[in-house]
Amino acid sequence: MHQETPTRLPMSTVISHIAVPIVMGLVMALAYFGGFHKPEPHDVPVAIVGQAQQVGPVAAQVQLALGDKVAVTTVPDAATAQDQLRHQKIAGAFVPDAARPTLMTASAASATTTDVVTKIFTAVAAKQGHPLTVQDVVPLGEGDPMGQNGFFYLVTLSVGAYATAIAIGAAGSTRRFRERLGLILGSTVVLSTAELAVATILFDMFPGHGAQVWGLSALYTATVMAVGVGLHALVGRFSTLLFSAMFVAVNFTSSGGVVQPALQPGFFGWLHDFWIGSGFLQVMAHLMYFPDTDVSGAFAILIGWLLFGIGALAVSHAVLRRRKRLSVLVARHDELRRALHRQRTDGLSEQQARELELEEDVAV
Repeated sequence: MHQETPTRLPMSTVISHIAVPIVMGLVMALAYFGGFHKPEPHDVPVAIVGQAQQVGPVAAQVQLALGDKVAVTTVPDAATAQDQLRHQKIAGAFVPDAARPTLMTASAASATTTDVVTKIFTAVAAKQGHPLTVQDVVPLGEGDPMGQNGFFYLVTLSVGAYATAIAIGAAGSTRRFRERLGLILGSTVVLSTAELAVATILFDMFPGHGAQVWGLSALYTATVMAVGVGLHALVGRFSTLLFSAMFVAVNFTSSGGVVQPALQPGFFGWLHDFWIGSGFLQVMAHLMYFPDTDVSGAFAILIGWLLFGIGALAVSHAVLRRRKRLSVLVARHDELRRALHRQRTDGLSEQQARELELEEDVAV
C-alpha cells in the first residue's frame, strides 16, 4: 500500500525550533556559572563581641585586613550576638578571648556562608596563637544535614508548576476562562499535596510543619501557574524558554538556597531582593529554623508575584477573547464570500466561474 511522504518543514522552521533549547542552555550556563562558579564574600555581616573600647581595635584590624569582604560591627555581649544570629542579622560573631577565641555561627542560615566565616576567623585566631572554638547557635536539623531541603523542595515545586502551566496554557487555550482557572487551582492542590507527601512520608522532611509548608507550597505553586498560564498566550512556543529562565535559571541562582547573595556577584543580590524563589526560601527558613525573623518582606515578594500572575491571566484572557472574535469574524467573512460566489456563478459555465473566482481573489 502506497504511503504518502510527509510534507517537509522549511529549514528555517527546523532551525528556529533547534535554536530554542540552545538558547535555553546558554541562559542556564550564564546563570549557574555566574551565580555559583566562584563564591567570594563581599560585605558579609560579622560582629566582634565585647565592649567597643576593648574590641574596637580588633574590629578595625579585621576590617582593614579583609576589606570589603566583610562588614564588621561590634556587639556588647554574647547574648546580643546570639540574638542577632537568630534574627539573621549577622553571619558570625567572634569573641576574641585571649585563652579561648570563639566564633558563634548559625549554620542553618547557610552552610556555605558559615564555612567562609569560619575560615576567616580561624585565621584570625591563629594569628593570636590559639585554635578557634566554633559554637553553632542555630544548627541544622538531623534530617537536613546540608541545609538544602528547602532548596530541593523549591526545585521540585518550580519545575512541576511551570511545566503544568505550559500544559494548561497549550491544551486549555480553547477552554473558557473559568475552566482554566479551575485547572490552575486543581493542579495547585494536587501538585502541592503530592510533593509534600513525597517529602514528608518518604523522606521525613519538615517535621512538625506540614500544614504551614503545604500552605506556602500552594501559594507558590498557584503563583507560578498563574504567571505561566497568563504569559503562555503571549509567548506561545517560547514558553519553555521563558519559564525555564524565570523559574529555574534566574530563580534558583538568586534564591540564596545554594549560595547566599553575600557570596555572589551583585546582580544576584539585586535579584534576591524581589525574585519569587527568594521569598519562598526566606519563609521556609523562618518555619524551620528562625521563628524570630521578620518575613513580611518575603511575603511581600510572594504576594507581588501573585498579583503579577493575576494580571497576566487578565491580559491573556483579553488576548484570547480578541483572537476568538477575530477567528469568528474571519470564518463569517469566508462563509459570506462563498455564498455570494455561489449566487454569482449560478448559470455560468465552468470557465466563466473560474475567471470570476480569479477576479474576486485579486480584488481581495
